[in-house]
Amino acid sequence: MAVKYRQNQIQKSKNYSAWLLYIYSLPFLFSIISKLLSGELINLVMVSAVFVAIIISAHWMGIGLKNKYNYQARKYQNNSPFPMMFLSSMVLGAASFVGSWFLTEYNLFASIGFGISSTIGSWLWYGLDAVKSKHISFSDVTDADKALEILQDSEGLIINIESASKNISNNEMSNRLNGITGLARDVLDILYQQPNKIRKARRFLNTYLTGAESVVDRYSKSHNNTDNQELENNFREVLVNIEVVFSEQYEKLLSSEVFDLDVDIEVLNTLLKKQGIN
Repeated sequence: MAVKYRQNQIQKSKNYSAWLLYIYSLPFLFSIISKLLSGELINLVMVSAVFVAIIISAHWMGIGLKNKYNYQARKYQNNSPFPMMFLSSMVLGAASFVGSWFLTEYNLFASIGFGISSTIGSWLWYGLDAVKSKHISFSDVTDADKALEILQDSEGLIINIESASKNISNNEMSNRLNGITGLARDVLDILYQQPNKIRKARRFLNTYLTGAESVVDRYSKSHNNTDNQELENNFREVLVNIEVVFSEQYEKLLSSEVFDLDVDIEVLNTLLKKQGIN
């Protein structure tokens, strides 16, 4: 089950830009212009290299911030992200050292201190990467990797719905989506505790969470049209159906019953097609 729903749009809703590092690069940009006008070729190359290194550091820090957020937002993530924030800080420290020693002609020890201070300052301001793996495994389940993948994909869908629902101004629709995602997380928690049921739940999770995504996508594009009451009713009907079924399946899991959703899934698919959402 691939999680494709507007990932780029959702990630852009949070600011991962390391703007402070971009500001830090500005004096070097002005220095480039100065060296270019004065014809100091060697110094121009040096300051340009430092400027580029700081820009790369800022870009990598932005990637690291996004990776850290995505990792921490997920309960069932196993692999720690590559330490881009640490790498960015080291590049920043090296660039600061070179800039202070060769360009501003500080002595060696002062330049080393400036480089170290830049690295530590970056750590204090932005923090460090999430490096501790959560080590989720299911030793008593056939194809445990596939079971974990189902939980991860389902959680990704839930996060997408939660992020998108924040942009919906209709309180009723937003509350219904929050209810759906809350129930969905409860279902995942029980499946995590009873991993032998994860494979059986895959079709249910895929159909209903993807259905909720489709509703959010369609509704977010049309909800500004306040005169279309029929469309509002259609979305409400689909969300009520999804919320009721999630509640029913949660109760079944609590009572150790198995998923029996073929009919419910066909009902949802028919409803989505009827409303022009699927």
